[in-house]
Amino acid sequence: GFKPQRTVEFHWYAGEEGGLLGSQDVAQAYKRESRKVVANMHFDMTGFWRREDKEVIGLVADHTDPELRALVTKLAAEYTRLQTREFECGYACSDHASWNTAGYRSAMAFESDKLDANTNIHSPADTVATLDFAHMLEFSKLAVAFAYEVGYADEA
Repeated sequence: GFKPQRTVEFHWYAGEEGGLLGSQDVAQAYKRESRKVVANMHFDMTGFWRREDKEVIGLVADHTDPELRALVTKLAAEYTRLQTREFECGYACSDHASWNTAGYRSAMAFESDKLDANTNIHSPADTVATLDFAHMLEFSKLAVAFAYEVGYADEA
């Protein structure tokens, strides 16, 4: 069984569109409590792949830790069939930024290397019918690999 040396937590947040409200509350509470967080890996919008684009795991380069991005790139190469591509949001585009702002190392994986690739987002067309489950599987593999490797590593 999976018994990591470190605590591994999975978080789901509400209020992202309202200004990262859920993740800010949690990250700031961890900071106030001086809780040790070795790494935060955030996955946002992992189910859509526009066929005319190269299928990749997008890694957000701003509001993230470069060493952690390098680790995620290595894990993706080892455990998934996809390459990573870095891109910038240009702003605190998702919950990873709350952890970064609170002083914790963070990385974020995204369904594409373009923020606007999914034109269905926040529309009536944003349905399960537009999801690519094989694409999502690669992000699931990455999540498990990250939890396993960081959970066992002496240093991340």
